[in-house]
Amino acid sequence: MKKWKLRLAVGLMLLLPVALISTTTSAQAASKAATTAKAKPKKQYLIIMGHGAGDPGARGNGTNEATFLRKNLLPQLKKYSKEVKNSQITFYNPKHNIVKDTLVHHKGSYKINKHTTVIMFHLDAPNGKGGHVIIHKKHPTKRDKRLAKVIKKYVGLNRAYRGGYSFRTNLRNCNVLRKRGIDYSLVEMGFITNKSNYKHLKKNMAKIAKADIEAITNEKIK
Repeated sequence: MKKWKLRLAVGLMLLLPVALISTTTSAQAASKAATTAKAKPKKQYLIIMGHGAGDPGARGNGTNEATFLRKNLLPQLKKYSKEVKNSQITFYNPKHNIVKDTLVHHKGSYKINKHTTVIMFHLDAPNGKGGHVIIHKKHPTKRDKRLAKVIKKYVGLNRAYRGGYSFRTNLRNCNVLRKRGIDYSLVEMGFITNKSNYKHLKKNMAKIAKADIEAITNEKIK
């Protein structure tokens, strides 16, 4: 073999590994870029405990709405909120009252990102039994329906509301959310004044919180 052909062959052999490495690196970079592009942004949720900051809300069975929600429900919701994979859940400062923050200080609901879904928890009074979901449109969303199923399973639905849903336009804080185009559900968990409702809420709080997080996010928690 002539010397120049030998040199050419050797040169090509030396360049081959470099070409292979370059091709592999490019393929890996392309694959990573494709994976990143496919990753969907997490759905944003804001969970709020009703009343507080000096406003006790409804009273019954030796406690009040603000205290009961923050002491019993909030810790369980926070626990299970860490178990979902495709949703980002944050909690409104429990030391605050969002209605007061919104209507008095022009903050609260005025400062919530429009791409966030808001879930508010309350307890009903004075007379009655069962819970329901106050919805932001005339017809319940799939999320509203899932939340109503949780109420029905653990406490029972309030028969005063067909299907367990109520569409209201006289709640000023909710009106701010609606006018800003923010999706929300307000969950009336049951009557704090009803002994049976109160007993079922206390007994099943962990199960209720887990089911509520699943209902809100439409994700299954093991």
